[in-house]
Amino acid sequence: PYKDRQTRALTQGKRGWKCEWREEDGGNRLTLFIPQNSFVVTVRNKKKYDVCMSSRRPIRGVPLNVRHWNFAGLCLTDWCNASCRCCYMGCSPQRGHWMDEDTAVEIWRQLQSASPHGCKIHLSGGEIFGDWPRLISLVRRAKAEGLVRLEKVETNGFWLADEDEACRRIEALGEAGMEFLAISADPFHQHYVPLEQVRRLAELGRKTLGPTRVQVRWEEWMENGEDLTAVTPEHRNAVFAKWLTRGYERINGRAAEELAGLMERKPIDTFRESICRKSLLRGKHIHVNPDGTLTPGVCAGILLGSWGSGEESSIAANWQRLKDEYDSRPIVSTLATGGPVALAEQAAERGFVIDPRGYVSKCHLCWSLRKWLFAKGLGGEELGPAWLYGI
Repeated sequence: PYKDRQTRALTQGKRGWKCEWREEDGGNRLTLFIPQNSFVVTVRNKKKYDVCMSSRRPIRGVPLNVRHWNFAGLCLTDWCNASCRCCYMGCSPQRGHWMDEDTAVEIWRQLQSASPHGCKIHLSGGEIFGDWPRLISLVRRAKAEGLVRLEKVETNGFWLADEDEACRRIEALGEAGMEFLAISADPFHQHYVPLEQVRRLAELGRKTLGPTRVQVRWEEWMENGEDLTAVTPEHRNAVFAKWLTRGYERINGRAAEELAGLMERKPIDTFRESICRKSLLRGKHIHVNPDGTLTPGVCAGILLGSWGSGEESSIAANWQRLKDEYDSRPIVSTLATGGPVALAEQAAERGFVIDPRGYVSKCHLCWSLRKWLFAKGLGGEELGPAWLYGI
């Protein structure tokens, strides 16, 4: 009965999936092989029904399924009024690359058609309210051309000055098809944007759109946080360090460079079972950067492809190449099947030095590795853009 229950749960009721249970270690350990889902699950103690899900790992020689992208963010710009220390995209006032409207509309259309399940679209940056005429023109055009409804527009609220104008902008976005206004609120953004300003924008948004159409990341900080624009660096760092213990931030890019020093490091073996299969191949979430490069979810600096105007570089063609060729991509395939520790061990053979102090997370380790690989010219077409890596 236990095997039957676990088989049903782990195959998610898929008909036709043939699974094989194997008893090992004198019957004290069970292993369930599920080739169709490309992983094995080890039951360390069947008497206690203790399933160690962290031991999921790909089966050698069995292809991994690559899910279609059905949740996509168009990063219209790398410009931002802020240089938040949590920003894995490395956005700042010194950046200034914007995706043009024709490109954004075409990518939007292709994302919608490339997935058999459709694709939710959100607009982000950088800070896309840095060019309001460009933003509202794109959203209105997308609606006029019948593109899939815009799920949300992301902002840090820096632009709120005149409340009447703010309401007009929010209303215009809502009329043009925006479902949610998403507002960033955390200690790192409040280094640059007064907290009271964020609270006021959320209030205006709920008044204009309705109480359920404003999302705040994070509500708990907006309600109980503090303004960090004019405090001492020591106080700000103390607040950052306390917030980081919640585990909300992805320690990648600038976050890895500037926040890791505020966190506890762990031995590299801590992350040995942490593979990146879901993030890279199964997460269904993708970001399209201003230059058309494709990044998996929040793994900034890893490239899954690059959009272009030709058929061979369409969104659908990029997805198909990833599906067909991921196992021939040294970085992506290693991370998907063995995680950052496996990549670190490979890089160590080329001269990478594993930090004896350890790393704060698997993403911190991955960033350190990728930065070294890029600097050595070993990133190929899998790592970029160059400015993100400080080159």
